[in-house]
Amino acid sequence: MQPRQQQPPASIEINPQAQYIPHNQFGQQVVYTNTGQKIVVIGKPPQNGLITASYICSAIGLLVFPFLGPIGFFLALIAQKNGDNRGKAAMVFAGVVTLLSLIIIVLMSYAVIISSKT
Repeated sequence: MQPRQQQPPASIEINPQAQYIPHNQFGQQVVYTNTGQKIVVIGKPPQNGLITASYICSAIGLLVFPFLGPIGFFLALIAQKNGDNRGKAAMVFAGVVTLLSLIIIVLMSYAVIISSKT
């Protein structure tokens, strides 16, 4: 017995005058056709290099150069002002990294001062 051949899906015709397309923040579009059928079109969300630069500057600031933490914070602030929703999380990350860097610098300075007195 041979397996049944699958039928190709029927094409969907969309009347451009009778459709409603709301935009979602995740790159999705929901299209309602004139028959009430709902079609979800998923696209890649727009990427902003400022967020990536903010995370990289903040991470390097924690590990090597402490002055890069505030630079990461300002890059995230600029990205958020440009409408990127991920800017707030990047600002929190950069702020925490900056505070940790300052704490590490203070503790290391204190250790150097204590060791030089003995």
